[in-house]
Amino acid sequence: MKILLIILMFAGGLSAQTFTVEKVSGDVKYQNGSSETWLTLKVGTALKDDAVISTGKNSSVLLKGNDVNFNLNESSAVSVSNIKKMNIDELLLALAMEDIMNAPKEIRNSSDNTAVYGTKEGESTLQIITDDFGIKRLNGAVQLAENSLEESAVVAAKETYRKYPDTKKLPAYRIYFANILNDKGLYEEALDEYVDIQNLKLTDEERTEINTKTESIKMKLLSE
Repeated sequence: MKILLIILMFAGGLSAQTFTVEKVSGDVKYQNGSSETWLTLKVGTALKDDAVISTGKNSSVLLKGNDVNFNLNESSAVSVSNIKKMNIDELLLALAMEDIMNAPKEIRNSSDNTAVYGTKEGESTLQIITDDFGIKRLNGAVQLAENSLEESAVVAAKETYRKYPDTKKLPAYRIYFANILNDKGLYEEALDEYVDIQNLKLTDEERTEINTKTESIKMKLLSE
């Protein structure tokens, strides 16, 4: 019941949005919904939440929405559903959803409510994906943050880690998004990330940064 409640709250908080393509430069493609076909993106195209956009080298696209305009630069990818403003509560709810999605299968299947977010037994939703596209998704998440959509950027990064597990081994990106959590005052969430990052292969500079921030957060949490 708790899982179902979280999912319903999350779904209820989402609002459908449509973006219009204002400008395209170079090689920009998109997928609609569950389609596996990549189409060339053209000026004037209307994109709904279920679309995914991907840019090639030396390419970019400018999207215009009701309250958000977003420019996706080269060698990046983004889900249109992630191009939105979120508050801290919405971010925490989205992170809780990611925790559920990342839970071991046997734990998720112990609930009668798994059908809300899962698939029927025997059905396959496996997609053939590459590490390069996972990196493009992280590049898109960075650009969300650079466009003052930090909360959405963290969600996009978390989704990427889940769908493209090898991207979790990239310290620079992991640190970047963990720092956003830290800067937003979400210290417990940031600490979990930093502790996990400590297990990666880090440079001396990265390890020093992580150790310093980990100790700083621990002191803050102890003083609360």
